[in-house]
Amino acid sequence: MKTEQEMQKEKAPTLETMDELTTYINSLTEREHDYGTCVYAMSLAATAAFNHVASKLGITGFQASCADMDIIRRTRHIESPFALITAEKALYPQYDIKSDVDGYLNDWQDWLKKAARDKLKESEKESVHTDVWAHWERLAEAT
Repeated sequence: MKTEQEMQKEKAPTLETMDELTTYINSLTEREHDYGTCVYAMSLAATAAFNHVASKLGITGFQASCADMDIIRRTRHIESPFALITAEKALYPQYDIKSDVDGYLNDWQDWLKKAARDKLKESEKESVHTDVWAHWERLAEAT
């Protein structure tokens, strides 16, 4: 049995045929797993399937990045705008993560305003912590 650390470092293949993909996924699901290794079995299987479909469709890097984000949106049930931020950017002076976050919050202002208004309408004030309620009010009134 591979360890969690070994599986974390493992690269998912790009397989030519559905039979190869099925065999690979079966090899991941049929082996013994613990709490940590099952995570990597899932991600390796999903990535191998992603790579297989991407190779068949001949997608661009941009299309792959859109698909990546859509997978995260679907698997995490995200219904709001979101972004990924990597610490790696902080290693280089041309990147400014704080400005990126400020930009996201600015871009998301209309969504936040509407979502906060919806929360205020659908919630009973007594059932929500006063700090949360006040925060929703500030967001709902933002211009």
